[in-house]
Amino acid sequence: MTRGIVAGCLGTLLLAGVGPTMAQAASVASPKAVADPAAEAFRAWDRSGDGQLSLVEFRAGWQRAQALAKTQAGLQRQFAAIDSNRDGGLDAAEYANLVLVKNAGRAAPPLARFDVDGNGKLAFAEYVKLVEALAPRPASGKDAPR
Repeated sequence: MTRGIVAGCLGTLLLAGVGPTMAQAASVASPKAVADPAAEAFRAWDRSGDGQLSLVEFRAGWQRAQALAKTQAGLQRQFAAIDSNRDGGLDAAEYANLVLVKNAGRAAPPLARFDVDGNGKLAFAEYVKLVEALAPRPASGKDAPR
Protein backbone atom coordinates (compact mmCIF):
# COMPACT_ATOMS: atom_id res chain seq x y z
CA MET A 1 0.00 0.00 0.00
CA THR A 2 2.78 2.43 0.92
CA ARG A 3 4.59 1.72 -2.37
CA GLY A 4 1.41 2.63 -4.29
CA ILE A 5 1.06 5.87 -2.36
CA VAL A 6 4.70 6.77 -3.01
CA ALA A 7 4.33 5.98 -6.71
CA GLY A 8 1.17 8.05 -6.83
CA CYS A 9 2.83 10.98 -5.12
CA LEU A 10 5.78 10.77 -7.48
CA GLY A 11 3.41 10.70 -10.42
CA THR A 12 1.56 13.65 -8.95
CA LEU A 13 4.74 15.64 -8.64
CA LEU A 14 5.68 14.82 -12.22
CA LEU A 15 2.15 15.74 -13.33
CA ALA A 16 2.45 19.07 -11.56
CA GLY A 17 5.76 19.74 -13.28
CA VAL A 18 7.95 18.87 -10.34
CA GLY A 19 10.44 16.37 -11.66
CA PRO A 20 14.03 15.40 -10.93
CA THR A 21 15.36 18.55 -12.58
CA MET A 22 13.40 20.80 -10.22
CA ALA A 23 14.44 18.67 -7.26
CA GLN A 24 18.10 19.01 -8.24
CA ALA A 25 17.69 22.74 -8.71
CA ALA A 26 15.98 23.03 -5.34
CA SER A 27 18.95 21.44 -3.60
CA VAL A 28 21.21 24.30 -4.72
CA ALA A 29 18.64 27.10 -4.70
CA SER A 30 18.06 29.47 -1.84
CA PRO A 31 15.27 28.50 0.59
CA LYS A 32 13.04 31.30 -0.72
CA ALA A 33 13.33 29.99 -4.30
CA VAL A 34 12.28 26.40 -3.44
CA ALA A 35 8.85 25.53 -4.80
CA ASP A 36 6.29 23.75 -2.66
CA PRO A 37 5.69 20.52 -4.61
CA ALA A 38 2.75 19.53 -2.40
CA ALA A 39 1.01 22.84 -3.06
CA GLU A 40 1.73 22.56 -6.78
CA ALA A 41 0.28 19.05 -6.88
CA PHE A 42 -2.77 20.19 -4.88
CA ARG A 43 -3.40 23.08 -7.29
CA ALA A 44 -3.07 20.70 -10.26
CA TRP A 45 -5.70 18.40 -8.77
CA ASP A 46 -8.05 21.17 -7.57
CA ARG A 47 -9.83 21.65 -10.90
CA SER A 48 -12.53 23.92 -9.44
CA GLY A 49 -9.91 26.18 -7.84
CA ASP A 50 -11.88 26.37 -4.60
CA GLY A 51 -8.98 25.31 -2.37
CA GLN A 52 -10.57 21.95 -1.58
CA LEU A 53 -10.31 18.53 -3.18
CA SER A 54 -13.57 16.76 -3.75
CA LEU A 55 -13.55 13.00 -4.10
CA VAL A 56 -14.12 13.45 -7.85
CA GLU A 57 -11.08 15.80 -8.15
CA PHE A 58 -8.93 13.51 -6.01
CA ARG A 59 -9.92 10.44 -8.02
CA ALA A 60 -9.23 12.20 -11.35
CA GLY A 61 -5.87 13.49 -10.10
CA TRP A 62 -4.95 10.09 -8.74
CA GLN A 63 -5.82 8.41 -12.04
CA ARG A 64 -3.75 10.94 -14.01
CA ALA A 65 -0.84 10.43 -11.61
CA GLN A 66 -1.05 6.65 -11.96
CA ALA A 67 -1.18 6.93 -15.76
CA LEU A 68 1.83 9.25 -15.75
CA ALA A 69 3.80 6.90 -13.48
CA LYS A 70 2.98 4.02 -15.84
CA THR A 71 4.08 6.10 -18.84
CA GLN A 72 7.33 7.08 -17.10
CA ALA A 73 8.08 3.44 -16.30
CA GLY A 74 7.41 2.46 -19.92
CA LEU A 75 9.69 5.21 -21.19
CA GLN A 76 12.44 4.08 -18.82
CA ARG A 77 12.13 0.51 -20.13
CA GLN A 78 12.26 1.75 -23.73
CA PHE A 79 15.27 3.95 -22.99
CA ALA A 80 17.15 1.02 -21.44
CA ALA A 81 16.34 -1.19 -24.43
CA ILE A 82 17.46 1.45 -26.95
CA ASP A 83 20.70 2.15 -25.08
CA SER A 84 22.45 -0.81 -26.72
CA ASN A 85 25.92 -0.02 -25.37
CA ARG A 86 24.51 0.48 -21.83
CA ASP A 87 26.34 3.77 -21.24
CA GLY A 88 23.30 5.57 -19.84
CA GLY A 89 22.73 7.73 -22.91
CA LEU A 90 21.58 7.50 -26.50
CA ASP A 91 24.41 8.30 -28.92
CA ALA A 92 24.00 9.32 -32.57
CA ALA A 93 23.72 5.72 -33.84
CA GLU A 94 21.13 4.79 -31.21
CA TYR A 95 19.26 8.04 -31.92
CA ALA A 96 19.14 7.24 -35.65
CA ASN A 97 17.56 3.85 -34.86
CA LEU A 98 14.66 5.34 -32.88
CA VAL A 99 11.31 4.56 -34.48
CA LEU A 100 10.16 8.17 -33.97
CA VAL A 101 13.25 9.44 -35.78
CA LYS A 102 12.91 6.90 -38.59
CA ASN A 103 9.22 7.77 -39.02
CA ALA A 104 10.07 11.47 -39.26
CA GLY A 105 12.57 10.71 -42.04
CA ARG A 106 14.35 13.79 -43.37
CA ALA A 107 12.12 15.98 -41.22
CA ALA A 108 13.61 14.43 -38.06
CA PRO A 109 15.38 17.00 -35.91
CA PRO A 110 19.07 16.42 -35.22
CA LEU A 111 20.12 14.86 -31.92
CA ALA A 112 21.63 18.22 -30.93
CA ARG A 113 18.14 19.74 -30.68
CA PHE A 114 17.43 17.59 -27.61
CA ASP A 115 21.00 17.32 -26.27
CA VAL A 116 20.66 20.09 -23.69
CA ASP A 117 24.02 19.47 -22.01
CA GLY A 118 25.84 19.16 -25.35
CA ASN A 119 27.60 15.89 -24.54
CA GLY A 120 26.66 14.22 -27.84
CA LYS A 121 24.09 11.84 -26.38
CA LEU A 122 20.67 11.95 -24.81
CA ALA A 123 20.16 11.31 -21.11
CA PHE A 124 16.77 9.97 -20.03
CA ALA A 125 15.27 13.43 -19.40
CA GLU A 126 16.43 14.56 -22.84
CA TYR A 127 14.91 11.41 -24.36
CA VAL A 128 11.57 12.24 -22.72
CA LYS A 129 11.66 15.69 -24.35
CA LEU A 130 12.30 13.98 -27.71
CA VAL A 131 9.31 11.69 -27.22
CA GLU A 132 7.12 14.65 -26.20
CA ALA A 133 8.16 16.51 -29.35
CA LEU A 134 7.91 13.69 -31.90
CA ALA A 135 5.23 11.31 -30.62
CA PRO A 136 1.86 11.56 -32.35
CA ARG A 137 -0.78 13.34 -30.32
CA PRO A 138 -4.38 12.17 -29.99
CA ALA A 139 -6.68 14.42 -32.01
CA SER A 140 -9.62 14.47 -29.59
CA GLY A 141 -11.80 12.32 -27.44
CA LYS A 142 -11.15 10.80 -24.05
CA ASP A 143 -7.39 10.42 -24.71
CA ALA A 144 -6.89 14.09 -25.59
CA PRO A 145 -4.89 16.20 -23.12
CA ARG A 146 -6.94 18.32 -20.77
